[in-house]
Amino acid sequence: MEIKDRYVIFPDLHFPYHDVKAFNCSLKLIEYVNPTGFLLLGDIVEGESVSHWKWAKKKRPPLEYQLPEINQEISEVNKYWDVLDEVLDKTQCKKKIFTQGNHEVWFDNFVHENPYLSQYKTQNAFKIKDRGYEYHKYGKYIKIGGSKLYAYHGGHFTGIHHARSHVLNLGCSIIYGHTHDCQRAVVTHISGAHMAHSLGCLAKMEKDFLKNRLTNWSHNVAVLDIFNNKNYSLQVLNIQNGVTSYNGNIMEG
Repeated sequence: MEIKDRYVIFPDLHFPYHDVKAFNCSLKLIEYVNPTGFLLLGDIVEGESVSHWKWAKKKRPPLEYQLPEINQEISEVNKYWDVLDEVLDKTQCKKKIFTQGNHEVWFDNFVHENPYLSQYKTQNAFKIKDRGYEYHKYGKYIKIGGSKLYAYHGGHFTGIHHARSHVLNLGCSIIYGHTHDCQRAVVTHISGAHMAHSLGCLAKMEKDFLKNRLTNWSHNVAVLDIFNNKNYSLQVLNIQNGVTSYNGNIMEG
């Protein structure tokens, strides 16, 4: 038995509203692991400038007033994404995968409303192709590196026991983000045992819309080893106050 590939997996970052310590800690994990692959589970952007919630209680202004804020957010997101890609380039990571999240879809929705502004679509605004990422649209299930583990952003099955809902409805092993909390559920089907993993987030825990409401959110990243028989081993790491450990080594952001 041999390890064919090793992936590092990041859940929701929500640039520029990411948790700086958790993000820096995760970058150090990449440098330590030297993965052959990297997976972003989506919602790497907050998308506040194009959010439909932004104009829920007030009139949307003309485009000339919206575009400077949108351009500013895109610039900030690309700046932080560049930092991430620099670390991946440093480790000579061979394959990068991005599964679109619902917050990136907000940019596509903006272009749907303004079809002459195609430069604001997810793939264009955040230079997905130029960055060398394999891109998958929101909601698409993908197999990671030919393994028995599927991935997508999340959101198809929600509720308190969303991990169990995923594995019951899909009948496969899958990892996803979106919910910002960490869950794991195992169900045995006739085809064998399958697991669903919800990976938490790397975003700030404090959001204005929460109004100090307590949540079950957690900061997590994962390391995935894919064996040559397509089986896998997944380690989900907890990050607390910007600190985690892997193989007995401490990463501190």
